[in-house]
Amino acid sequence: MEEKNIRRILQRYLLGNAHGEDGNAVDNWYDSFDNERLVPLSEEETAATRQEIWDKVAPVLSEEKKVWTLPSYLKVAAMILVIAGAALLILHHRHGQQDAIAFTTISTGIGEKKKVTAQDGSLLLLNAGTTIRIQNDFSSDRKIELVDGEVFFDVKTDAQRPFTVTSGSLTTTVLGTSFNISAYKELNNLSIGVVDGKVSVAGDSAALSVLLKEEELVFNKTSKTYKKIPLDESLTAWQSGRLVLNDLSFNEMATIMKKNYGIDVVTNDEAIRNTRYTTELSSAMSPLQAIQVLAAIHELKVREKNKQFYLAK
Repeated sequence: MEEKNIRRILQRYLLGNAHGEDGNAVDNWYDSFDNERLVPLSEEETAATRQEIWDKVAPVLSEEKKVWTLPSYLKVAAMILVIAGAALLILHHRHGQQDAIAFTTISTGIGEKKKVTAQDGSLLLLNAGTTIRIQNDFSSDRKIELVDGEVFFDVKTDAQRPFTVTSGSLTTTVLGTSFNISAYKELNNLSIGVVDGKVSVAGDSAALSVLLKEEELVFNKTSKTYKKIPLDESLTAWQSGRLVLNDLSFNEMATIMKKNYGIDVVTNDEAIRNTRYTTELSSAMSPLQAIQVLAAIHELKVREKNKQFYLAK
């Protein structure tokens, strides 16, 4: 292939305009570098390298528009810059794509619970309205993202591969233990309770606490404060079919009712909206039974309109 055509193909590839045979030719050329050791670059270094290469190569690429031509040895030097620069940028781009961590997303619907066995044999029990992301490859480490909801973890012991769960701004790290994390987005408190073993909990920039068996950490998302308390049995009651509302605001209560029974609970009464709700329900109840029990306990009336349940005095 002529030197001039090579320059054109590489230029189009770097600009994202190479397709078909031209793009495949560059890709195949890249594949020949598989055994080359890549020097990692930051985004700033990549941008600076790209600009430096372009500043040196651009005059050569436009030589056809000039009356004079460069000496042959300068043309060769320019081609070396093009090839080396293109290899560096393409390798770095491809390497970044290959290093991206792949996750599988698993969700539960209204009132649904689901048991998941992770790649290492750890067991996860998902509560209603929960979404998690599980790292596909557990060969070097074990990562879980609790996007929304509540999960009970029974983690297989592996001292070489810590098991980490990210939930909002908190990261829980364990080697082998069983614990529960309640991290519904709409709830102000995020709770981590240890049933057996030991876990460490860290925030965005610092470690918060180490939790032992039958200890619980309650983190306030608004104030960014936390407290460590004895494990409240209500945190894990959902596993046995009991739904425990523990001092929830109206909006938090409505969120839990929606996720577990699929109903919208509303009110036009400001006093009811400012009430705190503490109730125990059964997950086996029908939606109507559940809202009627909640209303009775708090001495409220309930009526249904347009598929919404209104609470009133």
